[in-house]
Amino acid sequence: MELKQLRSFVAVAESLHFGRAAERLHVAQPALSVQIKALEQEIGARLLFRTTRKVSLTSTGALFLEEARETLERADEALRRARSLEQDSIQWLRIGGVDTATAGLLPKVIRDFRKKIPNVDLRISEMLTAPAIEALSNHHLDLAFVRVAPADPLLSSRHVLSEPLVALLPADHRLAQKRMVSREQMAQEPLVLPPRSARPIYYDMIREWFREAGSTLVVAQEANERHMILAIVAAGLGISILPKWVSQFRFPDVVFRPIREDPPVVHVHLVRRKSYRSNIADEFEAIIDKHL
Repeated sequence: MELKQLRSFVAVAESLHFGRAAERLHVAQPALSVQIKALEQEIGARLLFRTTRKVSLTSTGALFLEEARETLERADEALRRARSLEQDSIQWLRIGGVDTATAGLLPKVIRDFRKKIPNVDLRISEMLTAPAIEALSNHHLDLAFVRVAPADPLLSSRHVLSEPLVALLPADHRLAQKRMVSREQMAQEPLVLPPRSARPIYYDMIREWFREAGSTLVVAQEANERHMILAIVAAGLGISILPKWVSQFRFPDVVFRPIREDPPVVHVHLVRRKSYRSNIADEFEAIIDKHL
């Protein structure tokens, strides 16, 4: 199926007249008829009813018209972007990734990047590892920050930072009076964690950490969003374990304490497509390196 065929079909479907459609496309009417016939043969369905006096859409044709319009719009947009890049008139960088990077590292990097290259359309999305890798592979992202380096041979990755987890406690909790808390002390408390379905890498890491000490992970409350976990801990319904960057927030009735034993560590890897060539992305990575 060719874009030329879709354009021919849309022109006829919108004008319901082969002559006017041919004039609109600046082609001969017989050539237009050939394009429509070839398209119908490839689809295996009739898209238009044609008589000597009238042209109308079939039910299949009416449905296909919307899909054809959307396809042509996406193709035209891709062409516009490609031409803009070639002319260097519009530049953008699409970044996605885990919260440790988007909340902890990126604000400082972005400020320096925008000072150096102010005219770039910079778009940031927070997303988990699996969706970020998928978006990168599908060309919906240019750079991705993920927890686990992908094995995809079409992607390249490098480790950029590691961050320990810390304990979150209600301010009036008995452990809040201590400078540090232990794994054994935390194992005796009700835990507040994201559900495994939402953050499987993080959940499994915590579970394995407790298992190493002979403890079974018992989750009393589940919440996916960080602010909700903070609120539940503040209400005294349990304690939690989160990346250290969360301690930057000042949340009423919640205190953060380091963990005595080697705590779990979250890692962040920067991933990009091996085929992706961009001076803008290279400059962004260079600024990241300055902050690490």
